[in-house]
Amino acid sequence: MKKMNIPLMLGSVVLVLILFVMMFPEMFVDQSPYTIQHTRFTHEGGKLSIERAPFPPAEDYVLGSDHLGRDIYSYIIYGTRLTISMGVLIAIGQFLMAIPMALFAGFGNRIVKSVITQSSVIFSAIPALLIAIILLKLNFFTSLEKQKSMIAFIIVLTGVSWARLASLVLERVESILTQPFIKGEVATGKRHFRIALENVMPHLAPELVILFFMEIARNLSMMMQLGVFAVFVGNLGLVNDPTAGVPINIDISFEPEWASMLSTSRTLISTAPWAVIFPALAFFISVLGFNLFGEGLRNAMQKKDSRAVLFFRKMITLDFKYIWKNSESRTKKKLAIWTVSFFVLLGLFTWINYEDYGIGYGSVNEELPETVVIGTQSAIDTSNLIAAKMKNLGIEPLRDDDYLMSYDIGPSYLIESQMIRLNVSGNPIEFVKDQDYAFLTSGNINETGPIYDATREDLYNTKDYSRFEAHYVLIDKLYYSDGAIDYFIKNIIEKANIKGILLIAGQDEKLGNVIIHASEELAVAVISRDVSEKLSEHPDTTITIATEVKPIESTGYNVIGIHRGTDKNIGDEAVIIGLNYNYLDESGDEVLDFNLKLMERLCGLAGNKRSIIFVFLDGTINEEQHGIHYIAQDFPYSSQKVQVYIDLTGIESSKFEKVEFSTAQAPITRQFAWSLGHLLEEELNRKGFELKQLEAMFIDGEYYFKGSAADNALFWNRGMPTIIVGTLQGEQDSKNLEELGSIILEVINKNNY
Repeated sequence: MKKMNIPLMLGSVVLVLILFVMMFPEMFVDQSPYTIQHTRFTHEGGKLSIERAPFPPAEDYVLGSDHLGRDIYSYIIYGTRLTISMGVLIAIGQFLMAIPMALFAGFGNRIVKSVITQSSVIFSAIPALLIAIILLKLNFFTSLEKQKSMIAFIIVLTGVSWARLASLVLERVESILTQPFIKGEVATGKRHFRIALENVMPHLAPELVILFFMEIARNLSMMMQLGVFAVFVGNLGLVNDPTAGVPINIDISFEPEWASMLSTSRTLISTAPWAVIFPALAFFISVLGFNLFGEGLRNAMQKKDSRAVLFFRKMITLDFKYIWKNSESRTKKKLAIWTVSFFVLLGLFTWINYEDYGIGYGSVNEELPETVVIGTQSAIDTSNLIAAKMKNLGIEPLRDDDYLMSYDIGPSYLIESQMIRLNVSGNPIEFVKDQDYAFLTSGNINETGPIYDATREDLYNTKDYSRFEAHYVLIDKLYYSDGAIDYFIKNIIEKANIKGILLIAGQDEKLGNVIIHASEELAVAVISRDVSEKLSEHPDTTITIATEVKPIESTGYNVIGIHRGTDKNIGDEAVIIGLNYNYLDESGDEVLDFNLKLMERLCGLAGNKRSIIFVFLDGTINEEQHGIHYIAQDFPYSSQKVQVYIDLTGIESSKFEKVEFSTAQAPITRQFAWSLGHLLEEELNRKGFELKQLEAMFIDGEYYFKGSAADNALFWNRGMPTIIVGTLQGEQDSKNLEELGSIILEVINKNNY
């Protein structure tokens, strides 16, 4: 009766299980390993109890939680991929160093042999574990992010352990080189390289395969020991004092990795032993599995009838025809089954993990109006269309079972036609709307008059208002606050019969307006600094202003809905996406089309752990009526549960040159928002997008965007970390919304936890 290779069978079972957990962690757990829950509330017998982490094993936490309230079972499952991958990569690094050097030394290179020997002596005298701890505890390594931290671990652990492996391989190489058949190969004139490849490696290969799995087990043991000394991948830097913003390194990691869980062993072994026992058990099972598999391979390859050496020789020389021809039919069937299983598993893994991040916004095919302006019927129709779209996608309203949240914009009027013309010696100079000027108030007027330059006067101490009579009064906004200017305008209108007010725009102030607040027989317009220079060049000329306006409804409609998260612990935490639906041209039509499709794609992402709140804002083409101001006053969701607000209302065109971008209001103290913003910026740069950072002022430890009050509304009024993404057109509009949208979609999905 044929003896069963029990170590190989048991090792194979463990390794296959590990492989499945690495590839499909979602099959084994439905909770997020990133959820932090310091306290939880329970009701027993009508009494409210408050419990602090770590939580013991129970229904909610199968294996209990750590000191941050993270589910240990989820952490172990998701940590399998990183931990085992590290063990394998370190082993690959060891072999890449040890094998070439052992071959060189075996063929007589004294320098290489001396390096191997001296390195072995050093790492025998000073334990490799101690050297690894000293190096990886340096501030340079502890401050690295995940990918760089992994590379550092691979390099350091490879560097402290390759010499031992090289000594073992060298000893075996020297033994093979003393065999008679090697002397025969030398006598035929073969070079050392061919002898090493065709003769030494085939005899060495069976042992190398066994050693490879043994080294993985050894590396995992090393990582486990390092974890006890709080050395692990992605050692987290937290902010100790939010006011000072001083980062410190503490013994936790946001990355699921088994070694980091053992760093708490010194403090939790007596109070919460489960937090140490279960990660240690995961290491033990993995180390045992790799050792059993390696031992099973040794038993299989060292049998008397083993043809392993010949097999590896033919593999190295790529003689697959010989291998297939001389293999038994039973072996062929096994090989075929394993090959098919591998590719099926690989295809299944690729299929499950594949995520299409295309937006395809041209496929929405909604009947959209030519223009959408707040207070018009087109705005009402479009808001109802968005609400219907939300309902079809399973998005729930946030308040009173209604997606629409109305707000008062006061008596407002739509400018149907407008003109400002300078009359210079009978030659008219007509200015361009939204570039040279923008109206704040006006009526149906057509007035011509001279200009009174009040830019050099102290308007706070004005006593004689008669000089303003029948003139357009010119005031520079650069020297006065908005409140002061409102006060001046009110006084001048009350005490003098003037034609109108011309305000010179502040530094970097954007011009553009289609809606005005009040219809008066008096125009108040903002002009650019270039226009003001033309006025100063012609002080004795007259200016003509003509406008036609029509009243609009005094109500705006924001459309808000929530797509609920699936995680029972962090499902209430929300990511807010701010979108606009007002537009004046065909490009704006395409932007709304894009916004609707982006919402659809975000709802379709697999396994949304957190909730996503979609906010379609009315009045976005005008600062005064912008719907974000109302939302900031009365947001129907807890601000404490909001992780980040991603403001996409600045996306105004389907083709653009640059991306207007800022994460200044997503500080490191708000870790989720900072991480998402950091990754978004990296991806935009990697995909070749040119970024233009928003200008911001630093006020009382926080940033305030200078360009628009709407950009600051949720951060300064509700404390919600904000990321700004917009588009800027230029001479070469080579970028499109499909590219930008796919990046936004991918980054939100990657930060799903």
